[in-house]
Amino acid sequence: MFSFKHFFVVMVALFGFVGLAVQSDDVSAAQTIKFTSEMHTNKNLTYNGTIKYYVKGDAKKYQANLDYAANRWNKALGQKVLRKTTSLTDSRLVFTGTNKLASGYAGMAEINSGVIALNTSWMNRYNKQKQRAVIIHELGHTFGTKDLYNYPDATLRGVFKKQTIMGGNYSTNIRSFDAKLAKWTLSKTRSMSPTEFSHYRSNKGLYYQQMLHGQL
Repeated sequence: MFSFKHFFVVMVALFGFVGLAVQSDDVSAAQTIKFTSEMHTNKNLTYNGTIKYYVKGDAKKYQANLDYAANRWNKALGQKVLRKTTSLTDSRLVFTGTNKLASGYAGMAEINSGVIALNTSWMNRYNKQKQRAVIIHELGHTFGTKDLYNYPDATLRGVFKKQTIMGGNYSTNIRSFDAKLAKWTLSKTRSMSPTEFSHYRSNKGLYYQQMLHGQL
């Protein structure tokens, strides 16, 4: 487990949990990075090209930073993929705040049921920049991108940790590498049908439902 002073922590489980592990310039132009299957999962949260996000009451205090992070990704992607909605049932992604996550987790994303949970015990200690960095990283997972600080190649893993959003560098500046990676993972992953997504959302054994019913 990474030190929380420098990294947010990741958990990858059966239903696709991903979190942020923890500055510099963009990935070195001197090194050509090939995108590989180890960088993406098998699905993303888009439906008809967009991800509608809803903010629960327990995450409203982070609303400005959530909207900032969504706008940063939309600008980096060159299209409005992330769109805010006031309807929970209309959403593909729900932001929720909790103090029930394990102490090592600042944030967690579950792709299947469409949730990003923010650990209020840590978020409340962070300044605005770090809060935004957590959210930007977690939103990166909604496009199907994995945590790059777990990348199998040790040399590249070190580069990713220092220089990329999905490597956990605490940056709020989405540089060309992360933008290109997000576009690539969106093209390499699939969007769930409404039926499949509804199945996960109604499964009370999943993290989203446990959170919704106050079990976490």
